[in-house]
Amino acid sequence: MPDDSWYGNWGICFTYATWFALRGLAAAGQAYHNCLAVSKGAGFLLKLQLDVSGRGENYLSCKAK
Repeated sequence: MPDDSWYGNWGICFTYATWFALRGLAAAGQAYHNCLAVSKGAGFLLKLQLDVSGRGENYLSCKAK
């Protein structure tokens, strides 16, 4: 996606899809320091982090994609 996330059709689309993609990349030995996709995906999640711990995405994100 243009914002460095991955799209998924379950749960909260972009947050969960990006998290699962990062977990898969980590399982394949990729990390923030050696993989652009991991560093961009981590950056996406950090951009969404709210002061109250949530991510600010809700179930309407799938419809609004």
